[in-house]
Amino acid sequence: MDVFWTASVLWVVAGVALLLAELASPGFVLLFFAIGAFAAALLAAVTPAGVGAQLVCFLAVSLAGLALLRRMFLRVFRGGSRSPGDGDAEDVGVGKIAVAVRPIAPGAPGEIKFRGSFWRAEAAEPIGEGERVVILGPAGDDSGAYLVRKSGAGGR
Repeated sequence: MDVFWTASVLWVVAGVALLLAELASPGFVLLFFAIGAFAAALLAAVTPAGVGAQLVCFLAVSLAGLALLRRMFLRVFRGGSRSPGDGDAEDVGVGKIAVAVRPIAPGAPGEIKFRGSFWRAEAAEPIGEGERVVILGPAGDDSGAYLVRKSGAGGR
């Protein structure tokens, strides 16, 4: 019975548990820790590596995968997204309507909801939460934020 609870089996069980937890949570984070657990299981199965080496392998593979592959996985599985500074005017939503979800004031960026995502936004005039805004383009100093103005189509 002890042969079933070797280090490699425990790492595989941990990897499967992390994969199941990933199914219940969004974000593609636990997936990389599951991959790290499987790598540690492989290390434990093919070498006489101790627990310390297995933990280092687990953390190194998990964090490297998270840092190098998470963005790619998000684009593949959720669809590509662009930041406001990418592409042409149509791609960044110039002239499109969005909704302010946090108040925006001159010098105090707020937040808008556009195409199902939340973006930082700047404006030359105060805009209250819930007001509709028109996207003018990317903010001049930050490609991750939009420059907006109040929409003439009504507020709340």
